[in-house]
This record gives sequence, structure tokens and C-alpha cells, in this order.
Amino acid sequence: MDLNTTAQELVDAVVPEFCDACVVELVEWMDETEAFDPALPVATRRIASGTTLPEPAVELVSGLEEVTYPPGSHIHQMLSTGRPVCFTVDEDFATRTVVHQQRALLLLDSGLTCILMAPLIARGTVQGIAMFGRSGARPAFAEPDLGLAGELASRAALCLDNARLYGKVRDIALTLQRALLPSAPAAGPYVDISHRYLPGSRGTEVGGDWYDAITLPDDRVALVVGDVMGHGVPAAAAMGRLRITAKTLARHTAEPAALLGELDACAQEAGIEWATFLYLLYDPRTGRATIANAGHPPPLVRHRDGTVHAVEDVLGVPLGVGGVPYRSIEVAIPEGAVVALYTDGLVEARGQDIDTGIEALRDQLRAPLGSLEEGVDRILANLLPETATDDTVLVLARVGAVPGRPPGAGTGSPPPASS
Repeated sequence: MDLNTTAQELVDAVVPEFCDACVVELVEWMDETEAFDPALPVATRRIASGTTLPEPAVELVSGLEEVTYPPGSHIHQMLSTGRPVCFTVDEDFATRTVVHQQRALLLLDSGLTCILMAPLIARGTVQGIAMFGRSGARPAFAEPDLGLAGELASRAALCLDNARLYGKVRDIALTLQRALLPSAPAAGPYVDISHRYLPGSRGTEVGGDWYDAITLPDDRVALVVGDVMGHGVPAAAAMGRLRITAKTLARHTAEPAALLGELDACAQEAGIEWATFLYLLYDPRTGRATIANAGHPPPLVRHRDGTVHAVEDVLGVPLGVGGVPYRSIEVAIPEGAVVALYTDGLVEARGQDIDTGIEALRDQLRAPLGSLEEGVDRILANLLPETATDDTVLVLARVGAVPGRPPGAGTGSPPPASS
């Protein structure tokens, strides 16, 4: 599902078994409505290459990303017929095919003696070009080689077209999700917040992770985080629906458990079958937070002394399941503490239990955080692999207190008040 990876797989499959050098290029128009015009230059983008030959062949195949072929080139001849063609590498070929004289000299000095060109055509549209080169140490390409190259190019073109279409859909979903997420959530005068949303790797569909910070009367702040099951545009659209609904309900529903009940009903009406959601309502006048949880990983609270605890005794069923009432608990959050909200992409990975991931996050929070921005970046850098397989949200919120709050408010560990 990745253009570059797919193209490189073609190169790796043919070098050195079939040829000594290979490049794969995408034509720049990539538009089903735009026909090939042989009177115009052909612009391509080289996305994969490989050779077993020494310099200057290495520079020849890998030294360019953008390539322009002048009108009348052998590339034009091949695209006009739509069939693989083979050419001898000589001065006439180099002059007609390569725009710059220095690149033409590289081609002539590369050791390649013949080049087979095959169009990458899918759904009747030219996607790109595959070129296979042989040196004088091999026999020149023969008619069976043209048939094999055409078959390889045909299969590669279908894979590249699938990857291109997948990339378009993924970009649409990512654009939609970013448009629906808050760019700079305002958390009020008594809560400082830093947040990150990271989509999965290029080969992963966009998920339905989301977060928000909602300012409410009396300087209260609602921190929310959620994750819709599924990927792509449907998950992003469902995420936006839940986020907007939750923000509206937060302004008119004082009790978090009641809010989750309303949001669950909305999810069922919208056909959202499974979504986790955590709602934390913090009051700086009392230093306490009321929390309700619909199947989401528990929030972590980091105290000033570096101790970290999880609020785990309020777990409910995910949104969209229905039939099970929600409850909320009230906990003390002392002034200066940092609350961490996150999605499972941060703590769950293939081959790793989620409890292990949560414990790793606790270890990261125990270390000195510095600024919240520095803390968010450090935690993500230390916990996420280079190629994350799922979307990730991390929100850090440092709570403050209203001036004149009674001493001791927001401290201690009284038993939770359930509702």
C-alpha cells in the first residue's frame, strides 16, 4: 500500500536475476482524464532504482528524482505504442533520451549496452515507466524478455495503482480527521495542556482517535479522549460526530456518567458500534475531578513528587454497545499534578500486553517532565516505534488551583464517590 515500497519490490525482483539495473518512474500527470501528448515533454518522478554495476551506473540510476524526456524520445515511442520496447545504448539513444549532456555521458559510460522499457498501465491509464538495463556481460534482450517485462510491468502497475488510490483515500481521511480535531484546545486559566496526535505509518489507515479540552462555567475544564473502532474515512467521520456531540453535551450535562449515557445513545443512533471514551471534569475550586470511562485506557496522574497512579476503578462498556449504565467517580487531583490521557496506540503493540505498555508510560511519567511540551515529545519518542501501526493521542494537563482555595483541598485520598 506504499508506492515507493511497491516500486522497490519490482526492482529487487529483477536485479540481478533478469537485468543489471532497473528504475521505476511515475509520470507526473497521473490523471485519468489527461491523454498522452507525444508533442510535449514527459516528466517523471523516479521512486525506485537498483543496480549491480559499479560507478557511474550507480549515479545514473539513483542520482535523479525528477526526470524530463524531450519530445521524440524513445520514451515517447514506447508510450505511444503502449508496449515494451528494447533499444541499444548508443549515442543516438543517449541524445534522444537524455536532456542533459552530462547525464548522457553517464549513460554511455555506465556499462549498459541495451535498455528495455515497459509502460506501467492500469485501468487504461499510464501510471509510469519501468526500465531494465543489461551490460555487455549478458545477452541482449530477446523477444521472450519483452513478454516477461510486459507481464512484470502489468502486475506492478496494478499494485502501484492500488497504492496510489489507497494513498488518496488515506489523505482524505487524515485531512478530515485533522480538520475535526482541535488545533489548540483552550483549557482555561487553571489547566495547562500539551497534546499530540500522530497518525500511524504510511501503510496504516487513519484511525478514529480524538481528544478535546472544553472550558465550562466557574473555570471548570473537561478533558476528553476517545477512539472509534475502524479506520479510514468512516472512522474519521464517526470521530468528528462524537467529538462535536460530546462538546455540546458537556455544556448542558453536569454529570459525566449522564453525559456518557447520552453519548452512547447518540452513537447507537448513528450506527457507531464500538468507541471508547474517557471524560474527566476538573474543578479548580475544589481540586477534585469527576471521571467517567467507556472502555478507554485509564488516566494516569503524576504528583509533584514523581509518584504516578492510575484511576482504574471506573471502567464501563464502550459507546455503541448499549444496555449497561455508566457511573462516575470523584477523585482528588492536587495542585501541580499532571494528568495523562492517551489512546491505545501509545501503550499497545503487537506482542506486548497493554498493561505492559501502561506501565512503560508510568515509568516515563515518573521521570522529570520539564515543560509539558518537552514531556509530550520525550514520551512519544521513547515509547513509539519508528513505524507505528496505529494512531496515537497523548494529552498532558497540569492542573492549578483557584486563589484562596482552602488549604488541603485537592489532596489526600478519600474514597471515591460513585454515581
